[in-house]
Amino acid sequence: MKEKTPQPEKNLLQVRLSQNEKRNIKMMAVGQSLTLREATLAAFTAWAEKLRAQAAAAKSAKAAGQR
Repeated sequence: MKEKTPQPEKNLLQVRLSQNEKRNIKMMAVGQSLTLREATLAAFTAWAEKLRAQAAAAKSAKAAGQR
């Protein structure tokens, strides 16, 4: 008998959006051939990258100011 591969745990993320906001997000996702889930994950990934870049820039600026 084949053993089942354990599935990663999934959690529900809920966000309150207006109908217009939801429609705009869906249209952007469809424009990129993404599902709403994929578009959401891509947005969070881009946000995280932006935060890391800002932190690195701030660290560099602080290091340059200490010279």
